[in-house]
Order: sequence, then C-alpha cells, then structure tokens
Amino acid sequence: MGNASNVPAALEASVRRLENGSPFAQGEGSRDKWTGAWWHMAALREMGKVRRIPEPAILEAKKLLQTRVWPVFVIAEQDAPAHESDLDKWDCCHCELAVFYMILQDYGCDLDRELPWIREWLLDHQLPDGGLNCDPDAYLHSHKSSIVSTLPPLEAILRCTKREFTQREKDFLDEGARYLIEHKLVCSKSSGQVINEDWLKPCFPRFFEYDILRGLSFVTEWSRKRGKPLPDGFVEEALERAKPYIGKDGVRIGRQVWDPDGEWGGGTFALLEALAGVGEVSEFLSLEKKEIDRP
Repeated sequence: MGNASNVPAALEASVRRLENGSPFAQGEGSRDKWTGAWWHMAALREMGKVRRIPEPAILEAKKLLQTRVWPVFVIAEQDAPAHESDLDKWDCCHCELAVFYMILQDYGCDLDRELPWIREWLLDHQLPDGGLNCDPDAYLHSHKSSIVSTLPPLEAILRCTKREFTQREKDFLDEGARYLIEHKLVCSKSSGQVINEDWLKPCFPRFFEYDILRGLSFVTEWSRKRGKPLPDGFVEEALERAKPYIGKDGVRIGRQVWDPDGEWGGGTFALLEALAGVGEVSEFLSLEKKEIDRP
C-alpha cells in the first residue's frame, strides 16, 4: 500500500536516480520495467512534476532518440535496419514512443523541430478503423487496432500541439475519437462485451497502460478542443462502468501495472511504492475525474 508521507522523499530519490551518472548509458537497462530511467521520468510527468527531471537526463533522452532509436516502425523486412551500425538500435512501438514524446514536449523541448520524425510516425500509422496497433502484423493482415496502442499517440497529438491543428491532425484525432467512441472505450464493437475487465480498474501511474478513465479523459478533452459533441449518455455510461472505484472522497486505485501477478509484473522503485496503492484514493486520478466532469 502507498504511503503519501513518503512521496516527497521518494520523489527526490527518483530525481537523484536521474542525476547520478548516465541514466541512459548503454547496458544500464534504462528501458527495464519498472526501474529504468524512462519509467522514473514518466512517473514524474504523470504527477505533474516533469520539470523536476534533471536537465542532463532530458538531454540524454533526446540524444538517445536521435542516435539509438530506429526511426521506422518495422512492419516488413525492408523496414528493418540493414547496416551493422544500426542493428542494436531500439525498435520502438507507438505507445512507447508517444509516452516519451509527451515527457520531452511537456518539459519544454521542441521535438517537432529537433525530431520531426516522431510526430510523423504517430500520424502515419493510423489504421482504417481509426486506431493504431503496436503489433506490426495488424498492418499486413487484420488491419484492426488495439485500444492500448491507440491512446498514447492520440494524447500526444491532442496535448502536445501548441498551435492550430493541421487538417491531417484534426482527421487523426477525430478518427481516433470515433474509434474509441464506437468501442465505448472498453468494448468489442461486434459483441458489445467488455474486452478486458482490468480496463475498468483505474491505475496510476499508467505509463502506456489503458483504463476507462484514461480513455474518457481523452475523449472529453477532444470534444472540448474540437467542438465535437459526444453521444448522449456516453460519459454517464463510462462513469457507471467505473463506479466501483469512484466515491465522494475521490477515485480509488483499482490495479497497478507493475503488480507481480499482473501482465507486466516486475521490479519497482520507491516513488511507485509511495503513491496510492490498490484500494486507496489517488489525488491524481481524482483531479482527472474533476476535469472529466467539467462542463
């Protein structure tokens, strides 16, 4: 269970982790769930503390994206690196890339100038149903999206565009919102059944994981920014599904993505342990719910 009184000290421990040495040094496992440098940075961002990330770590993260990430989503054999110098580069997926794009953009970096291929990557991989899929095979055969893979790219474009949206970006966001709405955020379009019961359980920090409140937060913000109405009763139905975790005192944590018994079980770090645990009220999710409720 979390211990809110430990959060300040745990936050400082994460800052020190990012200050000490080279957090993205080759072989340090910066990608390791959930103890690598990326996850400390992502947790700080989700807490609204992105500016606490030490600047040297931000610069190293940008350098990593510039030099050690293969800037192509590998769908077919010809997409893969061919030169020996490229063979050990990171092979990213949409949701991973979008999360770290948001970290650096929120910090104040201008990745659209320095690394324009990232935004292009996200916009380029929307499937006909409106979503995206981190499984390359989906682009060759089913052409069906994954809700988990879809949301971070949509968030990145919606929340990290500090100018008027281009028509291409409007279409990307509108089609993505259509996809989520048609799936009622958590349901199979064909059967109407909930795809994954875990998605009804709010979690924090989420990193790339999905839950119904995260999806609802996106579509309500999209609706306001794009001036597009949501279907009658849509918000109410989604909140009813999440009702077991919503009380007068706020939103309670339903699951944690690093749970050793869960799909992504793994190591952890002090800040994750200090934040609200399962069954406890999360101040961050409660604030998100207030924003969803805003007229």
